[in-house]
Amino acid sequence: MGRRTRRRDGWQHRLYAALLPRFHQRYAPLVAERKRELLGGLSGTVLEIGAGTGANLPYLGRDVRWIGLDPNPYTPRYARESASRAGVAALFGSAVAEQLPAADESVDAVISTLVLCCVEDPGAALREIVRVLKPGGRFVFIEHVAAPEGTRTRRWQTLVLPLWKRFADGCHPNRETWRWIESAGFARVRYDRFRLPMPIAGPHMAGEAVKQGAIG
Repeated sequence: MGRRTRRRDGWQHRLYAALLPRFHQRYAPLVAERKRELLGGLSGTVLEIGAGTGANLPYLGRDVRWIGLDPNPYTPRYARESASRAGVAALFGSAVAEQLPAADESVDAVISTLVLCCVEDPGAALREIVRVLKPGGRFVFIEHVAAPEGTRTRRWQTLVLPLWKRFADGCHPNRETWRWIESAGFARVRYDRFRLPMPIAGPHMAGEAVKQGAIG
């Protein structure tokens, strides 16, 4: 079995799932306004890749039908609690972003927050996102990304990459994620670059990409 389809069920993934809520308690205030802007207007069937513990559920409308996918089998117990508190209709599944268990043109929106840094094949993941979106569907994202070339942060991102990947669930802190999104075949892409007060993973981008066509 290839690495992309391997279940993440080792002790480190159990620990990672348990620590995620604590991380999001600190991270959430830094991006809350951007999440309200990007996620608050979503409707219909919304698929979230790397859904983790359901940290994005409080920002969704209660009429949303949310499908949360994550390769870590220990995260759904936390996500169910988040869905219950948010009052959102939720389904949970185990899957990697490169192989989404959804039919072509079957969802109205896809969410990715702090996920594309960790997937093994960003191009394949984005092709899957385009595939499952309905015409006119939206891909909304908040991702930490590579710092500009030649900066001290970029040098540190590259230096710590081997250890960072090992202890941060495969995360690539120096990934130029905007290039992958821009070349994925969306009809329109818009995003902002900004920096959070975090070491290594401070550089961020947030925005949306729209699939060609119109819903309806």
